[in-house]
Amino acid sequence: MEKDNEKPFLCDELLEQILRKVPLKQRTRFKCISKFWQDLITRLRHTSPSNSGLAFSFKKPCAKGDLKYELTLIEINDRGKTCSINSSIPHEFPWLIDSCNGLLLFGRKDGSFLSYHVFSPMKNQWRRLPRGHDFLRLASASLAFDGSRPNFKVICNFWEEADTENGTITYQIFSSKNWEWRECRARIHKSGLLLSNQDFNMNEWSCPSLYRKGKVYWIWSIYLLVLDEEEESFKLMKLPKNKETKMSVYCGKRLWEFEGLLHYCDSTYMGFYIWYYAENSVHNKKKNDCKLMWRPKHRVQFDLLVSRIKEVLQIEEEDKFKISPFIVKPCALNEDLEILYLQLPGSIGAYSFETRKLVKVHSDSAIGNNINDNIYPFLFEAVDLFGKDY
Repeated sequence: MEKDNEKPFLCDELLEQILRKVPLKQRTRFKCISKFWQDLITRLRHTSPSNSGLAFSFKKPCAKGDLKYELTLIEINDRGKTCSINSSIPHEFPWLIDSCNGLLLFGRKDGSFLSYHVFSPMKNQWRRLPRGHDFLRLASASLAFDGSRPNFKVICNFWEEADTENGTITYQIFSSKNWEWRECRARIHKSGLLLSNQDFNMNEWSCPSLYRKGKVYWIWSIYLLVLDEEEESFKLMKLPKNKETKMSVYCGKRLWEFEGLLHYCDSTYMGFYIWYYAENSVHNKKKNDCKLMWRPKHRVQFDLLVSRIKEVLQIEEEDKFKISPFIVKPCALNEDLEILYLQLPGSIGAYSFETRKLVKVHSDSAIGNNINDNIYPFLFEAVDLFGKDY
């Protein structure tokens, strides 16, 4: 440990480069080393550019002939306690479907078909994909883009067409590399789980999905359905259970990746339960024990959260305003700051696991008007959709 007034052996510039690669929460702990480290890390925190934020799109009141929808990108500032609008972009697409490493996926009805459009907000570039599937054919569409390779994919999963007895599912996949769709039918590894558990309901399908490490994850009732992007093979994973599992609200379930780990949030009338998947635990993998692989991380009691929400939104106790998991939905997780971002009626709130306090970080009257609308995590990365590889 350094003496209080001594500088470390490394020069300031090299030390800053090293510290920028350390997660914020761990980096903050280094302040106790010395006065020099405290000043350096405080300065680094204020000068480090933040590329994390949120994206949402809602229908806006407008004059006849104007565009009906507006995409809002907000940046997270001030240790997660405030947000600022990065941009508000008018457009003509009723559905914001997915967000993945700087790209957004939109959809709209085009005759009897669903038309998909990919948008790079930082480059202000739109690309319309070839005609998709029939509009009446329900699908869960997901973006697959890792940010390092130039090409992206869009996967449409037709979960209602799954054959649970034979363990097969139909999907369409679009690749920007050859700019065309393919429709396939594939087997689901471990599909016997679909028939062996009476709690499984194939119509309980939760969005949005998650893309990480070459795989797409969908919440399908009490399981995760996982597609390997390269092998184009499906498998099932068990989700963790709690005593309120049967009280789950499927529109409020969420998946995130943080520091390389898969995180799952279960939304119930009793509260929010957050787990992480200990995929690097070889010992637990051999045991194939779901309880050991999924480890609890946070719990937020809903009745406590309701009282905080009423304070923040200034709702009187006698007001006839029902706060439920259907309108209070988790939308992003920042483990560095120990903050859970929540979609509230007319606003976005930040709940601190450390202080158990809730603050309103953004207001917009359009938020919460439609139960099917979602707020997505967004990375401010400039992705060129018109490069030579597209």
